[in-house]
Amino acid sequence: MQDRPTSVELLEAAADFVDRELVPAIEGAKQFQARVVANVMRIVAREIQLEDPAVRREVKALAKLLGHDAPHLHSLDDLRKAATGLGAELSAKIRAGDADAGAWRTEVLAVVRQSVEDKLRVANPRYVEADIAARSAAAKQS
Repeated sequence: MQDRPTSVELLEAAADFVDRELVPAIEGAKQFQARVVANVMRIVAREIQLEDPAVRREVKALAKLLGHDAPHLHSLDDLRKAATGLGAELSAKIRAGDADAGAWRTEVLAVVRQSVEDKLRVANPRYVEADIAARSAAAKQS
């Protein structure tokens, strides 16, 4: 473990510098590329913060959905491998039509939705925030 600044703090500071100092100083394609670089830094920072709990949640949910005991994995690499394997198993069941109807379909949709939301929280959290706001507004109207 390192002292401060953390890797997340460094990435956020670098992204802020790019946005604040570089983007206004350049134009055209270079400006666009600078914005992409700042966005990538923020994505990596969010992934560092959010990936471990999200992958743990996904592995636990997939194992339960597929009728397996939840594996006791510690490293993020092992968790990723487990998520990939369980995801492939779920994909095969979906392709076979096992989730086309019934209660299990509802469970599958809930697990997949949570996984997609967790991925969006890394890639672009505004999509999740907008969806939550839209669902909240729809619930108030009904």
